[in-house]
Amino acid sequence: MKAELKTVIKSPHFWFAMLLPMGLLLLAAARFIPGFADGYYEIIYKNLGGIFGSITGSIPFSLMEAGIALLVFLLVYWIIKAVLKAKEGRKAVLRYLGSVLKTVFSIACAVFFLFAVFSGTNYYREGFAEKTGLKVEKSSVLELYSLCEHLLSEAEKSGAQLYRGEDNITVFDEENFSMANEAKAEFEKFAANYDFMEMGFGKFGTPKPVFFSEVMAYLQISGVYSPYTFEANVCTAGPDFLRGATMMHEQSHLRGFMNEAEANFVAYLACEKSDSAYFRYSGNCLALLYSMNALYSADYELWYELRMQYPDYISADMAAQNAYIAAHDTKVAEVSDSINDTYLKLNDQQDGVRSYGKMVDLLLAYRRSL
Repeated sequence: MKAELKTVIKSPHFWFAMLLPMGLLLLAAARFIPGFADGYYEIIYKNLGGIFGSITGSIPFSLMEAGIALLVFLLVYWIIKAVLKAKEGRKAVLRYLGSVLKTVFSIACAVFFLFAVFSGTNYYREGFAEKTGLKVEKSSVLELYSLCEHLLSEAEKSGAQLYRGEDNITVFDEENFSMANEAKAEFEKFAANYDFMEMGFGKFGTPKPVFFSEVMAYLQISGVYSPYTFEANVCTAGPDFLRGATMMHEQSHLRGFMNEAEANFVAYLACEKSDSAYFRYSGNCLALLYSMNALYSADYELWYELRMQYPDYISADMAAQNAYIAAHDTKVAEVSDSINDTYLKLNDQQDGVRSYGKMVDLLLAYRRSL
């Protein structure tokens, strides 16, 4: 018995398996011990993330994307080797599959543990609204209308300065990596106003345009934060006008704001305070989309009144976005949305995908605070 126990303990799979309860304990502490998540963020995450994110941010391609490609290659390798093992008989195949399953389980335990260490605790931190004293309250339809009116006015001002291409659609006049570097610089200026957002150095958090963006498009994913590589990955498919706001959104996740509504709100603020007309337009259009959707549900007549005031270029951009989403609305996108919904709920965002609607309440609270 002791010999068998020693054999198990010596196995690397045993130690990988131990990472699972360790990760669960860390997340349980973040969720149930008051102040633990914020303390962990200040002592551990900011230092680990700042160092690793600064290193990965200086690499001009997505390490997350390379890692996914490696996993696909590994899967194909396992399948081919299993087929070759079939020549040795059924027992050989079963032994090989058992070995593969152990390896997969070990990888899964390591992935979960790293998620807990590098990201999971941030879901239980104090939010941006609490840190800045924003008070979210119930708002009247007229307040919502006033917000939409303001956002439309700001989008008009910044949008009028931008270059437009075919069909009057906004075109960012440089390539995506230039946009990413500009987004990094603009977000740094914004974050400098808040002590709790300062972390990293040099190239920390520089957004990464994804090479296989068309795959992300069919998954209906505009951007994704990778907790394993501290990267803000951004899909480059689709209209240009919202991409800047998406880059800001993913950078806010890097600063530990995991709630989707807050990430959108922080993205809006970073864009609004930017010196770039493009980023101001992108942020205002993002906020306008959510706010007008809320107004549509609350009072169709007021929504219609404002909608008829859109200048041609905003209407063209919104139509292009709708067409892009419709073209990529497939069964694959539905599955992706369902997985994302489950992921959010498992990480204490109980509204799931619908939690994005909370952004409007934050926008209203911000407008009241001015």
